[in-house]
Amino acid sequence: MHKFLIVLYLFSSAAYSQIGIGTVTPHPDVILDVNGALRVRNYSEGNDSAAKDSLVVFDGRGVLHRISTKKLLSNIDKSLVKAKLTTNQSISVASYITIVFNSEDFDLKNEFNTATGVFSAKDSGIYRVSAQIKTAGLSAGDLGLAVYKSDAGGSNLIKIAEERFVNFSVLGINVSPPTRSVSTLVELSAGEEISFKLYTLVGLSLAGSSSGFDSFCAIEQVH
Repeated sequence: MHKFLIVLYLFSSAAYSQIGIGTVTPHPDVILDVNGALRVRNYSEGNDSAAKDSLVVFDGRGVLHRISTKKLLSNIDKSLVKAKLTTNQSISVASYITIVFNSEDFDLKNEFNTATGVFSAKDSGIYRVSAQIKTAGLSAGDLGLAVYKSDAGGSNLIKIAEERFVNFSVLGINVSPPTRSVSTLVELSAGEEISFKLYTLVGLSLAGSSSGFDSFCAIEQVH
């Protein structure tokens, strides 16, 4: 009987002891600690549905964990900017002039300059860019809002989106909308810039407000 208990104790201890491969000091949080490359010869192929649910990742200690796809994506360091015009901005007669959205609701990676109205991408990727402007008071003439992409420093400007049509009024009433809006996707390399420009051939004022619902822009890295 005593011999049986001793054998059972040794078996139980061995069943729950740690195993180190390539190390004599396995990490206390794991049963199996492999110091070196790991290869699995036989495994089940996953599918698209499984990838939508969860993935296997390494933490900073090299320990494997199952994590939901949603949680993984929420922790990826991506650009996200919302800027706005908080006060009316006077625009002189000019063909295209940069709109300076002077305040931010958020800027996760500090890429938007509220003094110049220019966004500078820190990382390469695909970005969703959108903006809206509204004129303060009545205005007449050709009015447009455009998105421009450029190299670092503002060289080699390329127009990538625009909404533009004539503003006019009858008996002091706006016949055409006082707003212009744009939305597009653009691929940026690290260091490339995005700016928003107003097209006008007459002097006017853009509407601003403390909450920023009149004139604003948003930039989001989607890939």
